[in-house]
Amino acid sequence: MNELMEPMPDMPAQPEEEKVQENPFTPAQMQLVQETISQALSACMAEKEQEAQKMQQRLSDEENALFAREEAIREREMRAFAREQLLRRSLPEALLDALCCRDEESCVHSLDKVEAAFRTAVQQGVMERMRGEEPRRTAAPSLSALDDQAYYTATYQK
Repeated sequence: MNELMEPMPDMPAQPEEEKVQENPFTPAQMQLVQETISQALSACMAEKEQEAQKMQQRLSDEENALFAREEAIREREMRAFAREQLLRRSLPEALLDALCCRDEESCVHSLDKVEAAFRTAVQQGVMERMRGEEPRRTAAPSLSALDDQAYYTATYQK
């Protein structure tokens, strides 16, 4: 049994105490290391902040581009809606540029006003043409003042 109690050669019989290491650097060297680390950390933080600003600017630019695309799509949709309404109301498509197409409500309101103005202008044009020229109001020549040839021309038609 004595043989079993002997320590194994690979394993130490007693745990070794941890050795306390002394700081090999002088206080001046420690100060220099701390300053260097501080400067490197500041530079790294500044670089990260610049990258964050660039990323924020890129995102802002992308958001603005996306907003512009959405605005263009919305404008095309509203113009298509206005064109459809013009055709449905039998109005010329040339009036499309006179309409305000910000949103559907303003488009319909604008379309109502343009339609009323257009129909009024057409009605006035029709009335003007139907009225024709006013008869000329000239005094009829006195028949007694005419010579024979002019008298026969004015009274007898062939």
